[in-house]
Amino acid sequence: MNFLLVVVPALAVVFALGFWYMRLRAGDRIGAIMSQRETTSILASRAQLIDGGNHIPVVLSLGSQQIAYANSDLDASIDMVQIDEVEYGSDLVTGGIAGGAILRLRAHGRAFEFVLENAAAELWSHRLPPHRMDELGTVHVVPA
Repeated sequence: MNFLLVVVPALAVVFALGFWYMRLRAGDRIGAIMSQRETTSILASRAQLIDGGNHIPVVLSLGSQQIAYANSDLDASIDMVQIDEVEYGSDLVTGGIAGGAILRLRAHGRAFEFVLENAAAELWSHRLPPHRMDELGTVHVVPA
């Protein structure tokens, strides 16, 4: 009985410290991905992928043919030819207001939302200009 009174709290403390350590290291993993993407992309920024109520930290990178988003658990991309619309705003599809600028991509009826810092969104809007589906032309990257 006394053994359980010591072991259970000790296990809870070890679990809490492990969880805290993993959250602390998540920023390091994002930083490593950011360093890698900065050398191979036109533009790379820290962002949050909005997935329902979840805000998932990612590195968002712009290439000449695709937009990629990655973190330690996720590595995905959207080809430029699949993107129908690009818009920048401050409101989420879910109705909330973001703590930064929203980059919204629509590809074949599906919306991808990323929260960017305002300065990063400004850079993105110069390289990936807004585009509506009913506009002439296609979504494109503006070269340097």
